[in-house]
Amino acid sequence: MKGARQLRGGQVMGRVARGVRDLVAWLASLALLYPVLWLLAGALWPDQRPLSDWLMGGSAFRPNVANFAVVAETIPLTGFVLSSLRVVFFAVPLAVLVASWAAFAMSRLQPGVRRWLVALSLAGMLVPSTALWLARFPLFRLLGWLDTPLALIAPALIGGSPFFVLLLYTGYRRLPEEMLEAAALDGASPGAAWRLVALPNVAATTGAVALLNFLFFWSNFTDPLLYVRSVSQMTLPVGVRLLAQMDESRWPLLMAGSLVLALPPSLAFLLGQGLLRELTVNLRGG
Repeated sequence: MKGARQLRGGQVMGRVARGVRDLVAWLASLALLYPVLWLLAGALWPDQRPLSDWLMGGSAFRPNVANFAVVAETIPLTGFVLSSLRVVFFAVPLAVLVASWAAFAMSRLQPGVRRWLVALSLAGMLVPSTALWLARFPLFRLLGWLDTPLALIAPALIGGSPFFVLLLYTGYRRLPEEMLEAAALDGASPGAAWRLVALPNVAATTGAVALLNFLFFWSNFTDPLLYVRSVSQMTLPVGVRLLAQMDESRWPLLMAGSLVLALPPSLAFLLGQGLLRELTVNLRGG
């Protein structure tokens, strides 16, 4: 009887603990959702009308989608969006491909060489961004890439970031050695082994790296600001900044432009939750 009471008590405590965790998670979600709701309300608030009218209860909130049309008239919004989509369209697949090749090659090297390359990758993550900007500028000028989309796609040639390479490297290192040895015995080349055996088994990690690269290239503000001069080549983050500089008092227009900028990465993040969850489990060794 005593053992049964202890078992029931443990079950009750377990349910209470799970309930507390769920409550904390919901409260944290509401706290994170508040800025999004504020952004949405600001984007739909009528232009040149003080928000205090609504906050003080003087008038009802009537959504106004005309702000987006005004933004499109104020700045070349469509061109900025298309420029960002063009960069993402070419940069994300290239970055994932380069990172995957580099990670798979690292995983097939001798342990001593692997340790050195991992250490170099970690050191590369510590390099200040300003050092990379300064080093890239004369290189891009020599190649004739300044004021072209190539300067914005160029980070994809190193896989986007050493961090992404290390994520994929961790996934490839978890694959059974016998699997790749069997592919080699069947006559598969390293490229075929990567394409047919290794890559399908790290699909979740690859998808997560693609998602992170999308977030990186879509929200990249500094590279277009440094390497692009033509308005036709500028991306959406720079366009939203230009909108803020034109008239800071018309904040509903700024909110509308910011909403257009934030919507694609937010949707990508929500749709990619499963990939990120599986990546977290894999990194924990689950």
